[in-house]
Amino acid sequence: MMKRYSISTAVKAAFGVGALSLALVGCGGSDGKDGEDGKPGEIAVDINSATAVQTKIESASYDAAAKTLSFEFSLTNPNGVAVTGLEALTDPLRIAFGRMGTRSEAFTPYSLEDGTQVTGRADGDEEIWLSYRNASKNGVPMTGTNNWRPTRDCPEGLNCLSYLGEGRYRVTAPEIIDTNGLDYDYDANRINGIYLITYGVGQNKLKNVEAYYWDPLTEQSVSSPKKVLEMDTCTSCHVGQDHIRHGNYGNTADGCGFCHTDYTQYSGSGIDGEGNTVEFNFDGSIKGLVHAVHTGITEGDRRELAKFNSVIANANNPAFTYEFDGAALDSEGNPKAELNFPASTANCQSCHVSYTTTEETLPEGLTAHALAWFGDKDVTSCQSCHGEYHKGSSLVAPGEEGATMVGCVTCHSSQDGNTRGGAFRHFAGHEQASSQAASQAGILVGASYSQIAWDETSATLSFTLNLNKGEEAVTSLHVPRVTVYVNAVDAVKPDAYLAARTSGSATANPDGSYTVTVDASKPNYGLPSLAEVIANGADLAITSSFSTCFKNKSSTLVELDGEGNCAGVLSANAAKTEFVKLDGTPGAVRASAVDYDNCASCHNNDMVARKGAAHYRNADVHTCAQCHEAGDYNSLVVRVHGTFGKAHGRADVHQLVSSANCSACHSDLNFGLENARSTPMRWNKGDASYSSPQAGVCASCHVSSSYEIGGGKDAAKSHIESMGGVVAGSYEAAMLNSESCLTCHSAEKVAELHKQN
Repeated sequence: MMKRYSISTAVKAAFGVGALSLALVGCGGSDGKDGEDGKPGEIAVDINSATAVQTKIESASYDAAAKTLSFEFSLTNPNGVAVTGLEALTDPLRIAFGRMGTRSEAFTPYSLEDGTQVTGRADGDEEIWLSYRNASKNGVPMTGTNNWRPTRDCPEGLNCLSYLGEGRYRVTAPEIIDTNGLDYDYDANRINGIYLITYGVGQNKLKNVEAYYWDPLTEQSVSSPKKVLEMDTCTSCHVGQDHIRHGNYGNTADGCGFCHTDYTQYSGSGIDGEGNTVEFNFDGSIKGLVHAVHTGITEGDRRELAKFNSVIANANNPAFTYEFDGAALDSEGNPKAELNFPASTANCQSCHVSYTTTEETLPEGLTAHALAWFGDKDVTSCQSCHGEYHKGSSLVAPGEEGATMVGCVTCHSSQDGNTRGGAFRHFAGHEQASSQAASQAGILVGASYSQIAWDETSATLSFTLNLNKGEEAVTSLHVPRVTVYVNAVDAVKPDAYLAARTSGSATANPDGSYTVTVDASKPNYGLPSLAEVIANGADLAITSSFSTCFKNKSSTLVELDGEGNCAGVLSANAAKTEFVKLDGTPGAVRASAVDYDNCASCHNNDMVARKGAAHYRNADVHTCAQCHEAGDYNSLVVRVHGTFGKAHGRADVHQLVSSANCSACHSDLNFGLENARSTPMRWNKGDASYSSPQAGVCASCHVSSSYEIGGGKDAAKSHIESMGGVVAGSYEAAMLNSESCLTCHSAEKVAELHKQN
C-alpha cells in the first residue's frame, strides 16, 4: 500500500492541477520507489474502555537462587481482543502463591495449661495446601491478608508488571515467599500454584480470578491438585461472584483455599453466659468457615458473634463452633432456636460426593481428597461445628516425646470396622444401621394410600394410610401425630390445584395403618370445595406430614413412652405429595414451571429457610403449593423469592441468587409466559384476590414493593393492566381476562431481558 499525502485546498488553488503534477514528479527522487508501508497498529481495547476481562496464565517459574517468581499471562475481553493499560493502574493485581504440602509442615508445637508439650498431629501426613504468603494476628498464623501486589510490594527501581504487547503481560515478584515463621519453604518437588486476582480494574471496576498450577520439575501446567468439591456445589446456591463473600476474590472453594488454608486460625473474644470475657481462636480455613456458616446461624450473625464481643456459648465452643448445631444465642447465652438453614452441615452429602464413590468413579476434575471426609482423617474437622466438645480432654494423646494432637478421630472413626464413625452419623441410608443419623433418618419413611372411598352424599373422602421404612412398618407407636392435607388437580391439564386445601383426620388402626377421613364440603379463600372438583372428575393430591421417633444417632425405630413422648430423636419425614385417582391408580401429577432439583440444590435440608409449625421438612414444590398455591405470590414468591435483585426477601440470605436469573429456579424451557397456567393465580389469600395467569408471573417481581426500575411497582402494575392483565382482582375477573403480555414478551425476549443469553 502506498503512503497517502494530503494537500490543503489553498495549495491546490495556488498551483492548479498541471503545476501540482509537475511538482509531484519533481519530488519523486532518483530511484522512483514508493515510500515503505507503516507497521499495522495493535488491535486492542484500553482497560478503561473494557466492560469485562479475563486472564490466561501461559507459563510460570520460580528461581530459587534469586527468590523470584515470574509468570506471563494474557489479558483479553470475552471476545479475545487484547486489553492494554493494566500496567498503568494503581493497584491492578493481587497474587496468592503456594504449594502442596503436609499438615506437619504447618504445625507449630504448643503447650497445654498443665505444661504438656503438644509436639505433633496424628494426621500430620495428610496433604494440604500451604501458602507462601502468611500473616499473623495476635501471634496466630493466618493467610488471606498478605496477597502480593506488583505496585505495593515491588522493590524500588524494579518494574514488576510489564507489558509485552498483544495483550500479554509479565509479572516479576522478588522475595515473594514469606511463611511468617512456619517451618517450610519453596519445594520444587511439589505442585506449586498461583491465584491471580484482577481486582476491580479500570473505569468499570472489572474483576477476574484465575488459578494456575504447575509442576516445577517440568514447568508444565497441571490440574488442581486438591479439588474436593464440584463448582456446582457452591454456585447452585451462590449464583455468581456477587452472591458470595469476597466476590472480588472469586467464588470457588478451590480459589478460597489459597488464602483460607487448612492451618489458618482467627483470634477473637467474647462474653460467656456468666459475663466473663473469653479470648479464643477459631478455625479460619475455608472448610471451617463454610461448615460454620452453614450450621444454621447466618453468616452475618456469626461474624457479629466472632468479632464484636457478643455472647458466646463457652470457652470451649466460641463463635463459629457451637456445640449445639445452628442456634443463635439469646442474652443469657442460650440457643434461640433449633437448626434454621436450608443447607445443613449435619448432612455431609449436601456438599460432598457420595460415600459410596470410589477414586475411580469420582466426578471429572475432583481429586482423591474429595473422599477424605468420610474417612474421619481430619483431627480438627469435627470442631468446626462441635467445638472442643469434650473440653479438650480428648484432643491430645500422651507419648514418649510429648503429646500428639488427635482430635475426635481416635474414637469417632469409620476405619478398621469401627461403627462409631463420625461422618456416618451425619446422614441416613448408608447401610450401617448403628451409625445412621437420627436427625436425617426421617427421610427414609414413606407414605402410601389405598382403599380410597368417596361418599358423594356426605361429601366425605376416606382412605387408608400406611407408613413404612423399607419393609418395616412405622405405626402410631413411633409417630406422635399425623397431619394429612388433600387437594385436587385437573386430570387432563393438571397445571394448578383446583380446590381449597382440605385437612383430614387420621385415626390409628390395630394393624398399624391409619384411617384418614376428609370433610370435602367446605370452600375457602374464594376457591371451590374439594367435593365440587371431585364431582367434575379431578384427581387427588395427598400430602402426609409426620415425625418418627428414632434411637439417638441411628435409624432404629423407638417406641413412644406412655405419654406419647419420644425418648430418642424425632425426625421429620420427606413430606412428598402423592397424586392418585379415586380408584387408587396413579393420578395426573401437578405441572410446575419450577424444576424441583433447582430448589433442592439449596434447600437440601429444609425446603424452608425458617422453622414454623406449618412448614414441612424436605417438602417438594407440590407440598409447598398445598398452602402457597402456584399463584400465591404476595405471601410466598414476592415476600420470599421475588424481591427485586435478590432471590430472597430476608436480609440474612441476600447473598444468594438474583431473581433476575431465571435459570436459578427454572429450566431452559420454562422462561416464557407460554408456560403460564390456565387458571387464575391467587395473589393474596388474605383477601382472596387473584391475578390472571400471565400477569401473575410478571407481577410476582415487578409489582413487588422492592421493584425500583422505571416508575417502580405502580408503573409496572399500570402497564400490566393496560395490556388486559389482572393483578389483584376477583377469581371471575382473572378468569375472564384477555391479557396480551405475550404480544411483546416472548420466551426469547424474557430470556434476553433477564440476561439468560
